[in-house]
Amino acid sequence: MAESRESQRSLLPPEEDLVTVRPHHSWNPLGRSSPEPDYAYALGHYESRESFAEEVFREVGLGISNDSGDTLPARENRKSFHSSDHESQHSEVTTPGFLKTPQETPAISTPQHHACPSRSTVLQRRFGWVPVSIFLLALYATIFSGVYLAIAFWKPRWKTVGSGAPLAASTANLLCAFFAKTIELAYVTICVAFLGQVLSRRAMTTESRGISISDMNMRTWIMQPGSMLVHFETVRYSALTFLGLIALIASFVAMLYTTAAEALVSPKLTLGPVEKTILWGNVSASFGNEVYLGENCQTPIPVSMDWARNTTCLEIQHVGTAYHNYQQWISTWSELVTSGNKTSDQLADRPAPTGSIWDNTTVTGSWIEKQNITSLSEKHKRMVNNITMAFPHGGIPAAAMNARNNIRQPKDASGEGKYNIEASVPSPVVNVLCVGMNKSEISPLVYSSWPNAHFNATTWSVDGSPDIPRTPSWLNSTVVDSIFGFGEAYGQRPPIFGTYPEEYNTILNTTGLWPANAIYLLGKPSASSPEYVMCAMRSTLTAVCSTHYDAESSGALLYTQCEDDSNPMQYSRSDTVFEEGVWLADWKDVASEWANALSLGSGITDSQASNERLIMQMMPAHDNASDTYSLDPKLPSIGEALAVMAGSTLILSTQDSPFVQGWNYTDTVNEILPTPLYQHFNATLQAVGYASGGTEEWQGVFFVILVFAFLTSTVCLVFIIIEARGHQITDFTEPQNLFALAMNSPHSSLLRGACGCGPAGPQMKERWFIGMQEHDEHYYIRAKADGTSPEATSTGYSRLEPMETDDSGLKSVSPAVNEFRRISNRGSWLAKLY
Repeated sequence: MAESRESQRSLLPPEEDLVTVRPHHSWNPLGRSSPEPDYAYALGHYESRESFAEEVFREVGLGISNDSGDTLPARENRKSFHSSDHESQHSEVTTPGFLKTPQETPAISTPQHHACPSRSTVLQRRFGWVPVSIFLLALYATIFSGVYLAIAFWKPRWKTVGSGAPLAASTANLLCAFFAKTIELAYVTICVAFLGQVLSRRAMTTESRGISISDMNMRTWIMQPGSMLVHFETVRYSALTFLGLIALIASFVAMLYTTAAEALVSPKLTLGPVEKTILWGNVSASFGNEVYLGENCQTPIPVSMDWARNTTCLEIQHVGTAYHNYQQWISTWSELVTSGNKTSDQLADRPAPTGSIWDNTTVTGSWIEKQNITSLSEKHKRMVNNITMAFPHGGIPAAAMNARNNIRQPKDASGEGKYNIEASVPSPVVNVLCVGMNKSEISPLVYSSWPNAHFNATTWSVDGSPDIPRTPSWLNSTVVDSIFGFGEAYGQRPPIFGTYPEEYNTILNTTGLWPANAIYLLGKPSASSPEYVMCAMRSTLTAVCSTHYDAESSGALLYTQCEDDSNPMQYSRSDTVFEEGVWLADWKDVASEWANALSLGSGITDSQASNERLIMQMMPAHDNASDTYSLDPKLPSIGEALAVMAGSTLILSTQDSPFVQGWNYTDTVNEILPTPLYQHFNATLQAVGYASGGTEEWQGVFFVILVFAFLTSTVCLVFIIIEARGHQITDFTEPQNLFALAMNSPHSSLLRGACGCGPAGPQMKERWFIGMQEHDEHYYIRAKADGTSPEATSTGYSRLEPMETDDSGLKSVSPAVNEFRRISNRGSWLAKLY
């Protein structure tokens, strides 16, 4: 007994004892004035009402309660727990000593509840910290989620992002992720606040359907989405309600918003749309200007050391590029033939001409003005191989890299850049016309067959022969004048060759004076028909093509698109007065150096050059029965081979030449500008750059997240402005507020058995209300089903009744009560949410 008393005293201040101590506040459950001014605190008097220990233990708040709402079972209620006196005695024996009075009477009180007047109003000031913070967060989330949504739909391209730009790509991605995260955090906060406000107002509204435990758990869905799997019962009861759908949407948005922003808003390297533009390129000299090309040929040997420095350098350049291009093209043919894949006897379906520049740019040309060799041979009664090849304009790559055009190069985008240009510019063309002839037909053009000829193979290539008539003589006529355009009617003198070439050899004529526009080759093939073949090579510009340039970090492609009437960038669309078929005499000088460098004229001394031998084996197939010729599906023709080898001269001749037909500059020497000048041309540009938007089609599913983020943020903002009008009430779904409210509320039989394991099953959907005891301004929560029970009435918490709106006959009420009445009776256009 002494130990029991010591235990009781340990709960009180050391200076006081159970007799003299006074309670700090009344325990009158209704908060009314007691008919007695004070309790009698003498031990004997106190025992006549209730044990003082019982009051002390209730104030300590052990929280032990029975089904009737008592803190501990009263003495007279013990029979409700025990069915016999023996059990009652056993209960008394096992009751802890510190819960008993000095007379061994259990310290159990009768069902009583204390009042807890709220020290502040539930409606917060409009400009309080919480309302202002929630409003600003809602405004931020709505505006920026709208901005992110607009960016995702618009997919803008960011010219200020990337290497050399004011904002690095990594910084842009970091900022995007940062703002997305802040939007997500603000969004979660306002959605939780919105749910809290709606549920709290619903719980306090007089005629509402109340709130359930599963409703109060919706805030957890948003903050901890995984809880929907762990506690599925809450989803079961609330998910299909209007507020539950909003909470579910908010949960998925909160989980995936940053991911959606990364997929659809964060800048990424993507290939942009095709845009029409004006590009600029430098022009330094006319097309095929041999003087300019020689002066700008790169070699460490100065002119002061070698007067033939320019020619030597240019010929080496010709050899390197021409043989490289030719070898690639021959390899393609070889792969097709050895693999058993026949090409075609139609020029359009045969391997296209190829080449390369700068060792990283592949050049592809096109066969144009395609003519059927069989038809030509039938017409002219001889082999006629007429090949016309167009190459892209060689000045486009340099224009694409020109700083004035401000095109981001692949290296400027972390090596992942790319762009495509289609330029509306004229394309250089080489025409190779090869005609089969017998010895008698070719003899008028072979000097060694003339009477009194003095042929010297050693001096022929340098000085020729003084016996050859000069202009204005049109020299001898031949049976092929109409094919090649020889004679006064065509304005071209025929070539004169020193002698007949031996088998597998070729000789050249490049000495024609201006306006001669072609170089000529005479060779003797290995086949018996034709006996000899003479080829003319000349060049011009055409308007039936456009030039494409595709550049990326791994290399570039430069190619043509020709004779396509549906192509709006075909140069004939930009220059409607372009004159086709104007052969350019300047190119003949470039081709002369090219032909000599490739040993195409070494047959004059029977040198048996390998290049000549290979070319002479590429004769078109001859059909003895019909005496016609056709392209061999397994072998390129001589015209195709010579055109491919000459392709390098076309790229070289156009690299710094105009992007239009002709030379439009005056006061120049040798048609060379002292300083390069800009010339513009029409083009389309499709570039890889930093842009928002998904890189894959399936990423479009994230639009749902961004759309719902904006819509739900807008709903929350509208609620704050229109419905809440800037005021926030106490959010009773917050754990600390709900805990305080529940601790000061009567118990409910509806939660029987939930004290240890938590509510489950139907308990999750029971409806609850928040009421007020107006006489002492005490808020409490109670179940709708308990509202009219005798137990609830006995404790002073009666069913909520509709408030009287006419208080004219009533006495004035306190501000807290008046506030509660206004909140609980308020109607609005969002009342259905409550």
